[in-house]
Amino acid sequence: MNQKRKILAVLVVVSIVSWMSLRADTINEKTFIVRGAKIFTSGPDGILKDGALLVKDGKIVEILTDGNLPDVPIHEYPGCSVIPGIVDAHTYVSGYLRVLENTRAITSDLVAYPVFNPLSPEVLQAIESGITTVNFSPRNENLIGGISSVFKLTSKVKPLSFLKKEAFLKISLSQEAQKEDRAPTSLMGAPVILSENLDRARSGKQERKDIFVQKGLQKIAQRALFPMIAASRYEEIRTSLTWLEKENLKGIIVGGEESIYFHEDLQEQDIAVLLSPLWFSVSDKVIQNAAALAKSGILFGFVSFMPEGEPLSLRLSALMLFHQGVSQEEALKTITINPARILGIDDRVGSLEEEKDGDFVILSGDPLDLSSQVIAVYINGQLIYKKNGSS
Repeated sequence: MNQKRKILAVLVVVSIVSWMSLRADTINEKTFIVRGAKIFTSGPDGILKDGALLVKDGKIVEILTDGNLPDVPIHEYPGCSVIPGIVDAHTYVSGYLRVLENTRAITSDLVAYPVFNPLSPEVLQAIESGITTVNFSPRNENLIGGISSVFKLTSKVKPLSFLKKEAFLKISLSQEAQKEDRAPTSLMGAPVILSENLDRARSGKQERKDIFVQKGLQKIAQRALFPMIAASRYEEIRTSLTWLEKENLKGIIVGGEESIYFHEDLQEQDIAVLLSPLWFSVSDKVIQNAAALAKSGILFGFVSFMPEGEPLSLRLSALMLFHQGVSQEEALKTITINPARILGIDDRVGSLEEEKDGDFVILSGDPLDLSSQVIAVYINGQLIYKKNGSS
């Protein structure tokens, strides 16, 4: 009896060690295949049935459609959908209280990424919702809030995987930037102050105390950065477009609820739009404006403004477009490849194509069905999230 117990104990230990070795091999796999019922590529290949992705060293090296699979480990997700990692092109995730320094109207020297906290529960919430890449941005309360950063999400303490360490200069022409105790006190005065400061940055005649304060504006003047302008209402968007045209600048409108009224100007000036998320509480008119923008040919994507907004609002926004007659494929692009193009990172992320980063999300069903759950999330070819209970 004792001998049997000893044998049993040895078998248990061997099993545990074998399982741990297998688990370690799985985590550290350099080459593997991911296969699901449907792959929504958001790219030239469209929607593939029974396709597979061959991933090697963090990159998608081949999209397999003929059923002939190489002899490498396979991550099977039967009945599931595979989509690109969601790109949230404007967020405050984990840093809402820290991405604002409102003692001055202009803080163009500030860079957002140092205050990102990967240990925040918000970060895990975003990852669990399928968000893999973010543009971490200053808030709207300053006329110039600082410089945003684009990076891959991580919930671990390790160096961030940057796509753009200094991405955009955040400018705000929204009501939030207008104050009673400091300029600008009105929307009319805001572009005047912007131009005065930009002229000083171009001329190099700043006072010594302003040299670092004007860092972001200097980069705008040098075309090393582009402005991302918070503007939602009609008059805010008109003022933004007028200022950009006057200064001969390209830029991005973020918020943009009434941007459909300027679709011709947006096309002429080649300005993209990052729309506020559509939520259950928004009016039918806002939803219809978003659908009209999608059908106008303007390049646009949705953002979360997390934690002001919910990460699920990105998929919900795409779903609401679908209900307005936008195709499923085009609706999904507003949270994948479109925001990646707007951020200038579409060579790396936003679609499932050969040589792009291995960032993708596994969903239990259709991506625009909100009952579909996120089963797994991969970033740079590594499985960073797996839902408990999933096989």
